Amino acid sequence: MFEIGLIHDHPLIEWAVSQALAEAPDMRVHLLRAGPAAPLAPAGLPDRLDVLVIDGPPGRSPLTEAAATRAACVLRMDPGAAAGEGAGHGCSERLPERSDPVALAAAVRAAASRSRGVPQPRGPLADGLPLSARERQVLHMLAQGLTHDQTARRLGISRHTVDTYVKRVRGKLGLGNKAELVRAAMAYAGRDLRRGV
Repeated sequence: MFEIGLIHDHPLIEWAVSQALAEAPDMRVHLLRAGPAAPLAPAGLPDRLDVLVIDGPPGRSPLTEAAATRAACVLRMDPGAAAGEGAGHGCSERLPERSDPVALAAAVRAAASRSRGVPQPRGPLADGLPLSARERQVLHMLAQGLTHDQTARRLGISRHTVDTYVKRVRGKLGLGNKAELVRAAMAYAGRDLRRGV
C-alpha cells in the first residue's frame, strides 16, 4: 500500500485529487490540513510518505516542510506544468494541475513506485503519455467486459495486437494488474462519454 500525503490550499482541488487517488486500491491518501482553526503538528504526520502531493514549494509552511522531509518523493501541482517536469525548490517533479483522474493516479503511482525502487517502464511508452484512438478503443471494449479475443474479433485485428495495445496502455498509465487496467478502462470510457467521444 502506497502512503500518499496531500496538501492543497484550494478545497475543491484538494477534494478532487483525494477522490481520484482514493479510487486506487493500492493508495492510502492522508489529507494534511493546517490552518488557524486546526493546525496539524508535525507529530500528527504519518512517519513515512511514499509521495507528497502539494500545490506550492515545500518550505512555504512548517507543515509542508515537515511533510516533505517524511516523503520519499514530492509532486508539486502546477497549472503550467507538463507531466514529469523538474520542479526546483526541492521538489522531485511537477504535476499538471489539470490532469485527468486516471493520468493523475498513474503519475502518483509511478512516483510512489520509483520511491520504493519498483522498476518502471522506460522509453516512449512511459510517463503517462496520451492514449491513441486505437488504445482508447481497446480500453472501451475491456470496460464493456470483452475478453482480448472478443476485442480482437470486433476490431478485426489479431489477439497479439490487442495484447500489444494493452501493454502500451499499461506502460503509459503505469498500471500493474488487471484490476487497475479495468478501472482505468472504465474511467476513460466514462470520461469519453461525458465528452461525447
